[in-house]
Amino acid sequence: MTFEQSLEDATMDEKLKRAYAESNRLRRRLRDKDEAIERTVDAVENAVIEAVSLINIPKVPKPRPRKTALGTPEVAVAWLSDIQLGKKTPTYDSDIAEERVDVHAEKVLKITNMHRSASPVTECHIWMLGDIVEGEGIFPGQEWLIDSSLYEQAMNRGPRILAMFVRRMLSEFDKVNVHAVIGNHGRVGKRGQFHYETNTDRMCYKVAETILADEIESGRLTWEHSEPGMTGERGWYSISEIGNLTTLLVHGDQFRGSLGIPWYGVRKKVLGWKAMAAAGALPFPDFDDIAFGHWHQAVTWTINGIGVRGSGSTESFNDYAAEQLAGMSRPSQRLMFVNPEKGIVTAEYPEIWLD
Repeated sequence: MTFEQSLEDATMDEKLKRAYAESNRLRRRLRDKDEAIERTVDAVENAVIEAVSLINIPKVPKPRPRKTALGTPEVAVAWLSDIQLGKKTPTYDSDIAEERVDVHAEKVLKITNMHRSASPVTECHIWMLGDIVEGEGIFPGQEWLIDSSLYEQAMNRGPRILAMFVRRMLSEFDKVNVHAVIGNHGRVGKRGQFHYETNTDRMCYKVAETILADEIESGRLTWEHSEPGMTGERGWYSISEIGNLTTLLVHGDQFRGSLGIPWYGVRKKVLGWKAMAAAGALPFPDFDDIAFGHWHQAVTWTINGIGVRGSGSTESFNDYAAEQLAGMSRPSQRLMFVNPEKGIVTAEYPEIWLD
C-alpha cells in the first residue's frame, strides 16, 4: 500500500500525523544524502591533498652568479598560451605538446642569455593565457579528437608541464612571477550548466602552484590567478604590473568574430575597456597594453597608443581552421623584454618557432 492509499480511510488527525511522519522520514533521507555527499567531497579533497603532499620535488637551485652587464635592468616576459593539451591531430598530440613547451623554455633561456650581454635580466614574468587543456565537451564530437581524459590533462600531465617550465625559469632567474588566466577550453560543458568558478585551466594552475609551494614559500616565485571577484564573475582577466608597464591579460575569447582575428571586435573591446578602466568603472586599473591568446596567431598592433599583442599556439595542423578559416600558423609562442623603469617593451620575439 502506498502512502497516498493509506490516507484514504484515515481521519484528519491521523492524516496529519502520517504526513508529519512521512515528512520527517524524507527529511532524514535528504539529510543522510547530503551528509554522504559531504563525506565524499571531503574524502576526495583529502585524497588530493595527501597525494600532492607525497610528491617530493627538490627545490630549484638558485641561478649561478654571472657577470653583471652595465645596461639598464630589464625583465623577461615568457608567454604560454593555447597548449591545448590532449588534442590529437595528424601532427599534434600530448607528447608533442610537452616537447614543444620544453623547446620554448630552452629558447627563452638562450635568448635571455644573449640579452644579458647588454642588460641585467634577473627577473622573469610568465603569462599563462588559457586553453592549457583541450577539454572533453567543448563541441560535439570532441571526444574522438583527444588522446587523454580531462583528469589527465588538468590534474596530471598539465600541471607537470607547467611546473617544469616554471622550474626551468627559476634555474636561471632570481625571481619568477606567474600570471594565469582561464580559457574557454577549460569549460566542463556548455555555458550556464556549471558553477562560474569551474574551469579546468584554473584547476591545472592550482595543482602546478601546489607542486611549487616550496618555491613560493622561499619568496623566489609568486603566482597570481584570475580569481572570480564579484558574485557570478568567472575571473576572466589578470593585471600584470612590471614597473611602470601595466598590461591587461585576457584569454581572447572575449573578442567576437570569425574568419581569423576579429580586428573590429578587438578594437571595440580594447578601447571600451581602456575608457572604462580610466574612468574607474572596472575592478582593474587603467592599463597600457593588452595581451591575449585564443586565436592561435601572433599579432602585434597599436590602437591609439595601446599595445595589442596576441600569441600563437604550440598546436600545428588544425583541420577545423583549415576548412572553416582557411588559415593556420606554425606552432609558436612569444617572448619579450621590458624596461620596468620606463614602462616600455624594449625587444620582442612574436614568434618563437617550436617545430
